[in-house]
Amino acid sequence: MSKIAFLVDGYTEKLIVEDLCPGAKVRRIGCNGSTVSIDTIAKLVASQIRLMNTLYHPIFVVIDREDRSESAMSIAENLEGQIKLHGINDTIRVVVCDRMIENWIIADWENLKASIGDEFPFDRPDKTDGCNGKARLRQHLPNYQETTDGVRLFKAARPNVLVENSPSFRALYEALYDVNCWWKTKEN
Repeated sequence: MSKIAFLVDGYTEKLIVEDLCPGAKVRRIGCNGSTVSIDTIAKLVASQIRLMNTLYHPIFVVIDREDRSESAMSIAENLEGQIKLHGINDTIRVVVCDRMIENWIIADWENLKASIGDEFPFDRPDKTDGCNGKARLRQHLPNYQETTDGVRLFKAARPNVLVENSPSFRALYEALYDVNCWWKTKEN
């Protein structure tokens, strides 16, 4: 029986997935940022998938949209197509966070507010996808650290709220339809 695998952008995402989906294989892709072409990401992902030697199924690829002008959905479709052009026939599910993992964190505004404390001086944004989520967090958490604060705040978020407030997170949640991660059923 095969296990699932995740290929992710950075250390924050790796730490989050390792905790939320114990037993899943999690590897960093090895490149990120808006200047990295989708084809370069596809080559690196294809190489990582070949190294897995069909032991993992499905394989989730989760990257950030960053400052790219294309929509998260368009990038996901393009990346999946490029990966397949590199000879990959494994079952892959590509999800693109619109714009960075911090956008998913701020999508559960009330929980974020409670996690940070009473001195939370700004209002909920009209939309959380597409803005600079990390800058939003750093406005009120000047010492914000991605691999500690980011992981803690993401794990505290409620998936059912993120699904409602972030279309890009909804894409991840829906891609995980047949995966048993304890965090998916968390409601409070």
